[in-house]
Amino acid sequence: MIRIIAAAALILASPVAAEPIVAIPAEQAQLDALKQPEDWFIAHLKGPREVSDRVALDARLQWVLENVTRPASVPAVQAYLRNTYATPEGRAATRTALDRYWALRTAPGPQMATEDRTVPGRDGNAIPIRIYRPDGVAKDAPVIVYYHGGGFMFGSIEAFDPSVRMIAAEAKAIVVSVGYRLAPEHPYPAAWNDAEDAYDWVAANRLSGGQIGLAGDSAGGTLAIATALRARDAKKPMAVGLLLFYPGVDRVNDYASMKTLGSGYGLDADNLKYLADQVYPEGVATTSADTSPMQADLCGLPAVRVVTAGFDPLKDSQAAFAAHLSAETKCKLDASHVRYGTLIHAFLQTTLYVPDADAAARSEAAQFGRHLRSN
Repeated sequence: MIRIIAAAALILASPVAAEPIVAIPAEQAQLDALKQPEDWFIAHLKGPREVSDRVALDARLQWVLENVTRPASVPAVQAYLRNTYATPEGRAATRTALDRYWALRTAPGPQMATEDRTVPGRDGNAIPIRIYRPDGVAKDAPVIVYYHGGGFMFGSIEAFDPSVRMIAAEAKAIVVSVGYRLAPEHPYPAAWNDAEDAYDWVAANRLSGGQIGLAGDSAGGTLAIATALRARDAKKPMAVGLLLFYPGVDRVNDYASMKTLGSGYGLDADNLKYLADQVYPEGVATTSADTSPMQADLCGLPAVRVVTAGFDPLKDSQAAFAAHLSAETKCKLDASHVRYGTLIHAFLQTTLYVPDADAAARSEAAQFGRHLRSN
């Protein structure tokens, strides 16, 4: 959960989310303020440059954290969640505001053909998907099934539309973005089941002659791993690659980065506890392969790319997961890990104003596309 109070401040001012999401004047003024040169941000920081593992936080991100994120204290966020967010109307308003906040701070993706439809879910539900086809895409282009982030409680196809357009264009791939069910209305395993059912539909309804990949960010990264593990266990057709942007991988162990970065960097430890309580019903094992892939037998997974950020409180768990993949002794796994040291969790939603984030996202998408085409 990222900048929830900042987004909540827009609830009354923002229109209902539409397609596409377009900034209203108040939002545009905020976006224009982010277009200053880097020197301006450096000159207007409230404190010294913040450093983690000897790498400085991007100055633009530090300015946003100082002026937007941190003024919303953890107690204020908790009070908001207990009161406003606890009602159906509050949840709808918060999700609308967050969708706008994320989409408007993501670099606009290119125009391309899209198709909105639904696929059947096992619980009698209809799972929304959006299919992206870049201009000139080859008949044998790979197909990427993408799961958005948002702590299993927030996010939507619309909110992540700019990111998915970029991924489709850079990867030269068809991308299927999945609108899985959200907690607390639909706790575990609803999102996991929707993720698997959408993947099964893509595998059964070949959208091209190319290979299938799985990708996701944050909670969506967790879903991508879980979907691959479920496919392995059920002996279903397996994707040939996973692209994981800062995934959640371990609900069991404590990691140093959660202590050093667990407050003030957009993903606070106390708020993560609230999310977990809403997503996982009592009795769901923290060691479940679905929810803690760090604890799972990982043999049989395809090539995995783990992308982390230097100022993400989850970075140590993600690095440990990548190391676990690489060190697996029962089988040989193809795993790689890259850390973008200047960035924060959810940097895909900062690509409008953070050049490092935009470059990282484009590079990873292009590399993933090349991997899928070569297998």
